[in-house]
Amino acid sequence: MNAKLVSRGLIGTRIFLAAVFVMYGSIKLFGGQYYYGDWAMTKQTASGTGMVWAFFGYSPVYGRFTGLFELVPALMLLHPRTATLGAAALFAVRLNITVMDFAFDFPMVKYFVLGYTLLALVLVWHDRNRLRLMLLRPVEVVSLLSALDASGAPPRSEPAPGRRA
Repeated sequence: MNAKLVSRGLIGTRIFLAAVFVMYGSIKLFGGQYYYGDWAMTKQTASGTGMVWAFFGYSPVYGRFTGLFELVPALMLLHPRTATLGAAALFAVRLNITVMDFAFDFPMVKYFVLGYTLLALVLVWHDRNRLRLMLLRPVEVVSLLSALDASGAPPRSEPAPGRRA
């Protein structure tokens, strides 16, 4: 596949997910989406969706906290240096929401959420080598840096002992 096309697609995916989750996160931060205030419901009279919105809205602090965990990774997606961490964080948050939406039988929106989760997974998968580098021990980083030649070309050796490529 054309590398330029893949690169543009990944940038487009990052911008799309950032726009979607800046919106969702902001709505939650400003007090929307959840049922705040007084309410009364039972399992017999409330839908799964209503129960979830009431649970998250039971504590306005927690409800806004969930918005922060959508907003911050979304903003991280917009900068190439933080995009990998943003995608990983957003994937973790989205995976939880996806399972919740299917478990509580949310309406059609659960399929959109699944799509967003899969898009975040694509970003994480594409940057999996960057994530691996973040998990190296300091001694392994020093070893990699010392193996670089004067031209800056990467070493042509096997991975560090105990690590798989």
